[in-house]
Amino acid sequence: MKNIIIAIGRELGSGGKEIAEKLAKKLGIRFYDRKLLEVAAHESGLDTTVFENADERESHNFIGNMFSIHGSLANVLSGGSCMDNDQLFAIQSDAIRNIAEKESCIIVGRCAEYVLREHPGLVSIFITANSNDRVRYIMEHEKINREAAIEMISKGDKRRRQYHDYYSTGKWGEARSYDLCINSSHMGIDGTTEFLHNYIKKRFGL
Repeated sequence: MKNIIIAIGRELGSGGKEIAEKLAKKLGIRFYDRKLLEVAAHESGLDTTVFENADERESHNFIGNMFSIHGSLANVLSGGSCMDNDQLFAIQSDAIRNIAEKESCIIVGRCAEYVLREHPGLVSIFITANSNDRVRYIMEHEKINREAAIEMISKGDKRRRQYHDYYSTGKWGEARSYDLCINSSHMGIDGTTEFLHNYIKKRFGL
């Protein structure tokens, strides 16, 4: 096995990104979240804002979606300069594959567990949390009231679910779509990080 790739999906407010960052530090590997957009932009020659505007948002172009999932970066770029969300997803997917080929890392979101489903070193994890804990987390980190936090969580989860389920054959947040699903409310951010650290070490004999 050349590289270990940890793909993490997360509910908004579960602390998934924070856990991923801490886990990456413990394992001594790189963490990719929004930085992945910079990599995709650099490799494609497009501006980062192009990817940010389409980041984890639902696409409605079914034909484009089917093409982008099976197409390559070269095929997409040869079609012209007009880029829709599905073409951007294809470019981003190529960036994910290139990263997985070069190094061990943690990738948050972006349907990475689907894009890298054939990778022998892939570990797919989904992080959830109890509703009250999620609301509290968002209130504290975004400095907003409870009502605004609830609305933010509802919209954020809906957007992530639509994006994931459109581009992936699995269902966002369903246990069968991942190797491991964990509720961060039970052990907290640090406890969940330590649990996942031990899981990865045992699974790969590190």
